[in-house]
Amino acid sequence: MPVLEKSDVDLLMELQYHFPLSETPFAEVAHRLGIKEEDVLNRARILVGRNVLKRIGMYVSFRAKGMEGALVGASIPPHNVESFRRTALGVREITHNFVRTHPQFNIWFVIKEPTRRELEEKVKELMNRTESRNYIILYSKKTLKLSVKYDLRRGVSWSEPEVIEERIPTFDQLGLDQSLGKALSSPLPIVERPFSQIASQFGYSEQELIDLVKELREKKVVKDYGGTVNGEKAGITENAMVLISSDNVEKSCDALARNVGEATHVVLREADKRWDYLCYCMLHGSSRAVIDGVVGKVVELTSASSYMELFSLDNLKPGIVV
Repeated sequence: MPVLEKSDVDLLMELQYHFPLSETPFAEVAHRLGIKEEDVLNRARILVGRNVLKRIGMYVSFRAKGMEGALVGASIPPHNVESFRRTALGVREITHNFVRTHPQFNIWFVIKEPTRRELEEKVKELMNRTESRNYIILYSKKTLKLSVKYDLRRGVSWSEPEVIEERIPTFDQLGLDQSLGKALSSPLPIVERPFSQIASQFGYSEQELIDLVKELREKKVVKDYGGTVNGEKAGITENAMVLISSDNVEKSCDALARNVGEATHVVLREADKRWDYLCYCMLHGSSRAVIDGVVGKVVELTSASSYMELFSLDNLKPGIVV
């Protein structure tokens, strides 16, 4: 894997952490870096073409879309993993899909559906097709943090700690068209005025749309604004899912979200009779040793009675982040 040039690292860090919410964000980035706007646009397009930069934009909370989400751990026979991978690539509602180092459940994926009944039926269908009879569905009770950003200079995931509001309004409750949510979920075009097209489509001026996005960010309907980097292409080659069991799992999850900047996702899961590890986070790093160093902090902060550190062995649905 070629090493990124310093100028690329500088640009990617700006796009991830400081991408302006304005009518001409690339011009502002260019001003801060001391280069031409045309150079920023051209370099960003090249990085997208190399799949180093996945996209620039924002993610809309699945709760704002009125959907249910769950993490599924499944024991899929090794001879059926490839079949499951091919099937999952065609299921838009599966947003993460990894082979992980768990002794029982070798496949872990995240799936979202309009209702729990539909979600459970979809999971059952997928499991039947791959001869899996042993799986768990861990519904998302509360997402406390979601921000997938990489400090490319330190070689580790990092973003400002936060705790997301428990109740996120839906587009219907806000009196907004669901199709606007879909449009906002799409990558922004890498052009001088990236909000122009969507503003025109929905009858807003650019500034009106930007003001609306700012409001949606405050309400946590819109998350993780800015550039999304492909960690594997940028030297962040390892990731681990850390699962915590503690006497007070809600307090543990809250402490994790507020104090561990390296965590990209922090989610409190609903209880399952067969599963005690209900506080979940994701960590990414340039090596397993980097991640191990963070796990020690996670375990101490959460007063974990037990924990699992499940490293990714294979990404079955690359290119999808949330």
